[in-house]
Amino acid sequence: MIDKKNKFYKIVVVAGGWSDEREISLMSGKNVYSCLHKNKFNVKFFNLKKNNIEEILSYRPDIIFNSLHGEYGEDGGINSLANKNNIIITHSDAISSALCFNKRLLKKFLKKEINLLSPKEIIYENQIKFPVILKPNWGGSSKGIKFLKNKEELKKKINNPIFLIEEIINGKELTVTVIENNKKIQALGVTEIEFNNTHYDYKAKYRKNESSHYLPARISKTKYKYLIKISKEIFRVCNCKGIARIDFIMSKKNEKIFFLEMNTHPGLTKLSLAPEQANYQGLTYLYLLKQIINSSL
Repeated sequence: MIDKKNKFYKIVVVAGGWSDEREISLMSGKNVYSCLHKNKFNVKFFNLKKNNIEEILSYRPDIIFNSLHGEYGEDGGINSLANKNNIIITHSDAISSALCFNKRLLKKFLKKEINLLSPKEIIYENQIKFPVILKPNWGGSSKGIKFLKNKEELKKKINNPIFLIEEIINGKELTVTVIENNKKIQALGVTEIEFNNTHYDYKAKYRKNESSHYLPARISKTKYKYLIKISKEIFRVCNCKGIARIDFIMSKKNEKIFFLEMNTHPGLTKLSLAPEQANYQGLTYLYLLKQIINSSL
């Protein structure tokens, strides 16, 4: 366990990268570094850019704490570097990360494995009720989301593998953080997110007072228990490790719960949902980080 050996492990917190989530990654990484440094871990901070990847190795780390978001960090890329050089790395492994990073692939996988309900994907132009929602098939922080309002807009994007076009489900946005250590999987709670914008976008996520979090979510006990249970099941079947956050929406029309996406590298900033849910369970930020590190050892 990290508690007993922290003097001997050299940890490098890798953050930044080159995706459009670079800013959030740096915020998460600096928060992680600050907490570990304050608690006397042997830790360094590394600001990753496209031209300095190999410099990580000059630190001779025992553990890479992966604070990257988006490309190279969440798609299994940095895992390959770590594995090739026999370095321990936090969070899910390369295969699980790559699976969960691809929204379309993950939805199909979960439909097959546990028959999970998710918004219908639009693949044909006919018989569509507009508007529909367009998302990048990979990436997070709700960047690149658009609402398509007519066939002309749809024609330009449909059947393009880099986009996912779905029916819009109106209802309550819900999210669950799951953590794991020694194969013990724990769901921390269900948060309901309320916001003023048309969707839970980058601004609503990372600026103060742009969204309201209700923890526990204002839903029935039955729905709450279901979300806790299904989130742990999703984490398990995807073979995730350390931590993940799973997003759902509960339809206003019929209260059915739809799976939206899964984030194997959720934000760890001061405004992020994962630390907030840990705190709800009486777990400190440091405890959360230790759990993530321990699960990688």
